[in-house]
Amino acid sequence: MRLYLVSPTHYLADRRLVKSVRYWTSAVTLPYLKALTPPGHDVTLCDELMAGHDVDLERDCDLVGITAMGPQIARAFDLADAFRARGRTVVLGGPWVSLAPREAQRHADAVVVGEAEPVWAGLLADAAGGRLKRRYDGAFGELAGAPAFDYRELPLFDYPTFQRSRFYRWYFHFPVWTSRGCTHACSYCAVAAYSKQRYRTRPVEDVIRDVQAVRDLGGRRLLILDDNPIGDRDHARELFCALAPFRMQWASQCTIEIARDPELLDLAARSGCRTLTIGLESVGPPALKVVGKRFAAAAQYARDVQAIRRRGIQVIGLFMVGLDGDGPESFAATLRFCVENQLAFLKLFTPCPFPGTPYHRQMKQAGRILTEDWNRYDYGSAIVAPLSMSPTEMMAGFDRLYRDFYRLGSIARRFVPPAPANYAEGLFYAIANLKVAYFLATNPHGFGTISGTHAGRAERLRTVWRRLRRVLPAGPAAFSDHVEEP
Repeated sequence: MRLYLVSPTHYLADRRLVKSVRYWTSAVTLPYLKALTPPGHDVTLCDELMAGHDVDLERDCDLVGITAMGPQIARAFDLADAFRARGRTVVLGGPWVSLAPREAQRHADAVVVGEAEPVWAGLLADAAGGRLKRRYDGAFGELAGAPAFDYRELPLFDYPTFQRSRFYRWYFHFPVWTSRGCTHACSYCAVAAYSKQRYRTRPVEDVIRDVQAVRDLGGRRLLILDDNPIGDRDHARELFCALAPFRMQWASQCTIEIARDPELLDLAARSGCRTLTIGLESVGPPALKVVGKRFAAAAQYARDVQAIRRRGIQVIGLFMVGLDGDGPESFAATLRFCVENQLAFLKLFTPCPFPGTPYHRQMKQAGRILTEDWNRYDYGSAIVAPLSMSPTEMMAGFDRLYRDFYRLGSIARRFVPPAPANYAEGLFYAIANLKVAYFLATNPHGFGTISGTHAGRAERLRTVWRRLRRVLPAGPAAFSDHVEEP
């Protein structure tokens, strides 16, 4: 069969598509699905986020597979409907589909609920034989023996540019994955809901096989895709020890718990860890309790961040604004914490009640969900009515906190004195902050979110973003998926 595998982009508020001309990493879902595909099928991949990678609705194919998460889902449903209107067979999968399969089934001939590995070959055989089922349930099995794929086929990777550009070789982070799931039960988290708090690890030798493939291409920077690579501490220690001889540099998401295990933190630093993106969510303990994030312990945050920075690791802080338990004063408190503790970058989110999560059920029952337009479930829109402020006040605080964090005075206080060791990394983050400061100075209220921009801001972003993207170092890895050229 001829397979067309698609990862959609997402919409701006005015329904234009978000596009990027350069991206700092790539998802692995599409090439991984291709690697899972039995011989005899012709497979074409399309990641719609990249400029020039437009979805071909007229493509002559036997089956279209679309995978989506977060704000991609609105575009995924639209593409699925368009392909089916042209007589194509469509299969939908991904975390959102798994958490809300009934809605997804209205847009597809079949849906995959759970993981694709156990069902993909059977699904293709059924499709080829004209007996496709409406739903395939993939069990959460062991992760050993995951197929290798060609890293040159990463949809958002430009191999010719990588070969000739020293900057691009330094800028691009090759994705690897070492585990799936999370053991915690934060009520808003789609990962916890999707995995049902299961946490599974890949054999370290399988991970190192992928690292060696990256190194053979000339890559030296990795992004560990895991939601929490230290969910199994013994596995994490083994992994970090195995990584150290490769002298790679890597970034990852992680829970704050790594700061409370000095041995593990030392191993991470020695293995090449340069940046950790940590979901702190709030500096107020009541808000953390409300969303089930009791393990975070906000009272220890300052000590935790300093422990990480002492190892020369930059910290990107993720915070939610407008959580229950946080009032208007929380914006100033968050800014004060971020500046005093010298966070390298800040990413803000608004509470987003993804279907299938406990948080969605709670907000639905309370009548506090303001919209079910999936296009706006972008982490930067007012989706839930906050308790202690109006939605307008929440979004005004969202913009103000971003703007104040990237003021020149804040940048100076956060990068002087620099974190010990890895001074080049700190310098690049400082430069990146200065570029964001310039961007905000020339584009009032212009700092977008994961969806690109707030409504009506896209035109104001174009010119400055073109300038920024040419010179962004590793620091804006956290920024580049927030402000994308539409």
